[in-house]
Amino acid sequence: MIRQFLGITLGAVTMAVSFNALVIPYGLLSGGVGGLSLMGEYLFNLPVSIGMFLLNIPIFLWGLKELNRKFIISSLLGTFIMIVALPVTKPYLNTPKIDLFLAAIYSGVVGGLGAGLVFRFGASTGGTDIISMVMKKKKNIGVGTFLFYTNITVLALFIFFFDLKIVMYTAISMWVSGKVTDFVIEGINRNKSVTIISDKSDVIAKRIIGELHRGVTLLDGHGGFSGSFKQVITCVVNNFEIGRLKELVVTTDEHAFMFVTETTEVSGQGFRI
Repeated sequence: MIRQFLGITLGAVTMAVSFNALVIPYGLLSGGVGGLSLMGEYLFNLPVSIGMFLLNIPIFLWGLKELNRKFIISSLLGTFIMIVALPVTKPYLNTPKIDLFLAAIYSGVVGGLGAGLVFRFGASTGGTDIISMVMKKKKNIGVGTFLFYTNITVLALFIFFFDLKIVMYTAISMWVSGKVTDFVIEGINRNKSVTIISDKSDVIAKRIIGELHRGVTLLDGHGGFSGSFKQVITCVVNNFEIGRLKELVVTTDEHAFMFVTETTEVSGQGFRI
């Protein structure tokens, strides 16, 4: 619980720093509730923290009825910390002026890093994250799909109130933020899961164990067309080993069938999260 609390706190504060240092000083915007709160500050001089607080009240009440209570409580913590951190960190962030394009890029990097940390520790900062999960449960709409269309809708709304250049730079910031968020959630522990089907599976398996020092699993299978028995090899290697593995397979059996998929969060002997 202490580890989760510290992770959520670090992520929420990082998001607040992104708003105060790289978004608000350059007149940039954001997606979802954060973007609507920024619009309230720019147009009506309503502080972002107050806007987030007011907009999140009905969202959390809805989430409490529909979603896992533990997740909602964790998200309440993340949202509360961010709302408090926004005014608290603002006086200490007198950052030097940079190009608007760099501000868009780095606001996405810093904001995405904070959001990824919050998500990685089982929470959110409320807003459209909560709504998207409710819609997934009630209407089976994908979370990523809902967030994408929500952000597009908010960006379209911004066009009527702000300069097109700001809206376009905001789109860049949102894209970068999404990529960084995904990277943090998936972790830097990215590996390759490999499946190999060959008439020389026993030889390939021995070479993988002996030369790459990676474990393999042999599965029994048979060809759907030929009906012949085959052993299927599955193993996981890191990004530096995939080239050697491909060469090993081809030099053993040039007719082997192999496919590689991206794998994250691998744990066990030889790997760690």
